[in-house]
Parts: sequence; structure tokens; C-alpha cells
Amino acid sequence: MTDIKPGNEAPARVLAMMVAANGRIDPRELGALEELDAYRRIGMPRERFEALARECLAEVGQGLGECSWLRERDQLFIDGLLDAVDDPQQRLLMCQLAAAVMIADGCVSGDERLVYEHALARWHISQAMVTQAILHDRRRAA
Repeated sequence: MTDIKPGNEAPARVLAMMVAANGRIDPRELGALEELDAYRRIGMPRERFEALARECLAEVGQGLGECSWLRERDQLFIDGLLDAVDDPQQRLLMCQLAAAVMIADGCVSGDERLVYEHALARWHISQAMVTQAILHDRRRAA
């Protein structure tokens, strides 16, 4: 999987939304991204990524847990982030990294799952495709 060129913040914004989806920015999630070399892979310093996550948190992150579906304004915001990423490999990489973010704190929240599953559906990516990408990365790292 190719790295994302610096200057293209769209994929990182999607990942930042995943970090903010549970209403907080958890250091364990940021640490998991560090371990996966995600900041280099998305072409962005960790500090800038954290700023994007805070922006997403301010926009919708704290309100997602209020219901079991995406409210129209939240869906429009998230769809705008998702639609800005048009490269299939970048989309798969963001889903792969988002899966790691979701499990980093030991609990997959409903709002994280809601945003993640929405991204999979909007991008036509199956969980099997994400699993394959994760396994491929692990084999390559071994």
C-alpha cells in the first residue's frame, strides 16, 4: 500500500474523525497509530493530526453518542470527509487504520462503530477487505 503524499489532508481528516468519534481523543488511539507508522503513512506530523482530530471533535465528535444513527448534519459532515478521498488504496488504508483506532482502548464504542461502518458502506469496502489489508501489513512487517 502506498503512502499518502504530504499536503493531502483528506485521508487524515477521515482518520481524525474516527479518533474523535467516541467524543474524546484517547492517547492510546494516538499511540496505536504511532506503532503502525500511521503518521508517516498519511504524510502528516502527529501534531497536525491531533489538531485535525480536535477540529473533528469540535464539529461532531461529542454529539455522536446521543443516538444510534447518524443525524443528518453529522452525516453530511462525515460524507464530506469521506467523499474527499477518492483513491481506493487510500480509502482501504484509512479503514485499516480506523480498525486499529477502534480497538486501541479496549472498547469499541457505538459511535466509533457507527462512523466506521458508514465509511465502509459509503466506500464499498468489506470488513474482509480490511482484514486482508491488516494481514498483508503484518506479513510484510514480519
